[in-house]
Amino acid sequence: MPNNSGTAGVDPRALNIAGSTQPELFDGTVQAIRQQLRNHPAAFWQQALSQDGPIEIWEIHGRRYLCNGNHRWFAALEEGVTIPVDNIRIIDKTGSQIPTWQLNQMTRLPGTK
Repeated sequence: MPNNSGTAGVDPRALNIAGSTQPELFDGTVQAIRQQLRNHPAAFWQQALSQDGPIEIWEIHGRRYLCNGNHRWFAALEEGVTIPVDNIRIIDKTGSQIPTWQLNQMTRLPGTK
């Protein structure tokens, strides 16, 4: 799976994401990120890391949930590109009581966030 950013990358599917700590996803935001990943992937990942931090994945009772970076993860998945290793952080949140949604329970909304 190509990365195009010049760094080692991780296939979004390999992260075994079960869901998210947020119930919605904005389609316009995902589409805009997909366009950036097609045109300037290295610049996109660098800017995203400096402005928004890494994609943060919380591991709760052995299952992985997106906490920060939902739109970036979905865009990379749909675009078929890897995510640079530096742009991913996995945190053990066992015992967390935060609400979670399975991927198929998330609502895809029009527009941007």
